[in-house]
Amino acid sequence: MNCTVANTTTNLEGTRGWVRQSNDRGTLDIIISCCITIFLCIWTSVCVNVPAPEHGMWSMLRDRWHMFCLGLLGPEFILLCAVGQYCSARASFHAFARTKHEGWTMKHAFFADMGGIHLQFQDVRSFPVNAKQLHFLVASGYISYPKITTNDINDKNKADGLARMICTLQIFWFTLSTVSRPIARYAVTTLELTTLAYILCALATLFFWRHKPMDIRTPIMLECSTPIGQITDRWGRAATGSYHYTPLDFVSRGEWIGTRLWTYYVNLLRQMGVVHYYPPELPVRSFSSFNFPIPTRPMLFAMLGISFGYTGIFVAGWNLHYPSLTERLLWRICTLGTMIITVIGGLFEVIMMLRQYQRRHSVSVLVHNPDIEVAPTHRGHRKNHSMEPTRLQVILQNIRNNTPDKDPHFDIPIRSLVITTPLCALYCIFRAFILIEDIISLRELPGSAFAAIEWSMYVPHI
Repeated sequence: MNCTVANTTTNLEGTRGWVRQSNDRGTLDIIISCCITIFLCIWTSVCVNVPAPEHGMWSMLRDRWHMFCLGLLGPEFILLCAVGQYCSARASFHAFARTKHEGWTMKHAFFADMGGIHLQFQDVRSFPVNAKQLHFLVASGYISYPKITTNDINDKNKADGLARMICTLQIFWFTLSTVSRPIARYAVTTLELTTLAYILCALATLFFWRHKPMDIRTPIMLECSTPIGQITDRWGRAATGSYHYTPLDFVSRGEWIGTRLWTYYVNLLRQMGVVHYYPPELPVRSFSSFNFPIPTRPMLFAMLGISFGYTGIFVAGWNLHYPSLTERLLWRICTLGTMIITVIGGLFEVIMMLRQYQRRHSVSVLVHNPDIEVAPTHRGHRKNHSMEPTRLQVILQNIRNNTPDKDPHFDIPIRSLVITTPLCALYCIFRAFILIEDIISLRELPGSAFAAIEWSMYVPHI
């Protein structure tokens, strides 16, 4: 990397009066400014779920670090998580409103969905209930409406207002400085473009998680006098079978193509030894922070629009200066490729979601109270075991479902894997090159990239 020492007006001999500060910036200044902005964007926007009662702060910090790493590699995944959780909380808010529980707010809904409410039974150890399960229990008369006030949640909320204020100021200053550079005919680096992309995702994530409490360490316990076995027996086969998380899975199992693909590729990484797997004890004591509830169709289209803008920021570097023609060509291929994959992947998710909505509409089971909906049984629970499966059928089943317990809710059609696997691989390769190029392109930049903007030329002043 070429290093130059700027000419300064400092006179080593004699004395001088007021000396104006240099208006240049160095390579390290660019790196520090971008890294601080990216760190603040991700760290302040991440909201993890409530840990198990016996774990506490360290478990929460570990989850937050893991989510920070995911946000660093792919902030759009954190955004998808936030969008889905927002849709789930909003559905809960309307469900409680229909049953005349006006005190239930979006903050209550997020608090429940993040595992902030544990149900204590006599026959099993306590486990978390999400907002939909809680509404089911209240509407069915198993428990009374919980008297949890907004102040109760705020007392547990550890949201760092100072950190978010600093992040907001840094985002405003960085965005203003970077957007103003082309106007002043100064060069912009690819690292600065990438930082702008992180800012877009962070702002969208903060918007959808604006009601979600942050860093809650302990849940609130609710007593239920009805044995859990009595509750599940009443609702038939869908409730009495095996469960993946808690005995109330039959109320709110909502796997969609997004969660199935996420689980599939995470399990693939576990089988490769990249990610460690620790089988949870059932019922689980906390909800995973990497929870992707199904978004509504309008929100999915909004998510696609934001993702399109996110990838479009990289394409904006089409004609930037690159150390070599090969790097410029690769940048164009990778940035255009990520945009195309985003569009294809988004359309694929929309098509699969529409099919799932139609299937749910035809098989959903509504009980006597129209405000209570029980999740339909999965087709995979009822199979004909009279014939021994062939070797080919076993291989195909292992390919389409790699969960340790072969939960049929995570079955993925082979055609979906054929489409998504190469797209995901290409997307990871493209994103990896963009991040690498952000760093290696700093070895050779145009001179104007080191010039700072003279704000006095653009801001009215006396």
